[in-house]
Amino acid sequence: MEQKADIADLQLEELFQKVKEVTKLDDIGYHRIEEGRLKPIYKTQTDILGIEKWKTVHGQNPVYIKDTYILQEVTNKKHPVYINDTNNDSRSADAFFLFGVDSILIIPVVRQNEVKAIICIVAIGKLHDFTQDEIKQCASLSEEYLRDLY
Repeated sequence: MEQKADIADLQLEELFQKVKEVTKLDDIGYHRIEEGRLKPIYKTQTDILGIEKWKTVHGQNPVYIKDTYILQEVTNKKHPVYINDTNNDSRSADAFFLFGVDSILIIPVVRQNEVKAIICIVAIGKLHDFTQDEIKQCASLSEEYLRDLY
């Protein structure tokens, strides 16, 4: 089982590098959806938000799909959703502010017509205007790299 996790981490690492090339953003995380909430699995290690802090804060502040409008939108529509300015968008989740997220792109990982996981690409400490081309490329890369994950 551990070897499978290592392979998944390598796939995510490669995917995150490609996403970074597209968006120029460093903070990228992968969450599985389990029991109606986000379970943090893997993220890029950055000076702004490290992996351990990310997992700890999520553990102390669980994010439930039913309580989070933007996650409901992602899981219902099953397509990427973005917010270019979290401070001025009513869909913003409380968790965005815990982590200092200014802009976010959420890519759903859909299997058997159900969102099993999400990839969050975030700008912290600065705004980022996600373009339609960035969104399309990130969604395509996610599908390509994660096709065998489930």
